Amino acid sequence: MSISLGIQFPTEAEEMRNHALIDSNVSPTQRFYAMLDVLAVAETFSRAGEIRQEQLKYHARLEEEWQLRIKEFLKRHVK
Repeated sequence: MSISLGIQFPTEAEEMRNHALIDSNVSPTQRFYAMLDVLAVAETFSRAGEIRQEQLKYHARLEEEWQLRIKEFLKRHVK
């Protein structure tokens, strides 16, 4: 049983035709700048990933330090 959404999605061939039409209307300079934009976005994502990894490492160090301090506190004050 198939569901009809009432929305026509393009076939793969139509999608390729549309991309070819778009590409044929773009100058080499525009393609070059688009490529530079993609590279800039990729570099931004790459740096963001590195920053996120550092944040996770920092959080893990803080968690370990907190647990160590709690254990020391409990040793001293709970009998």
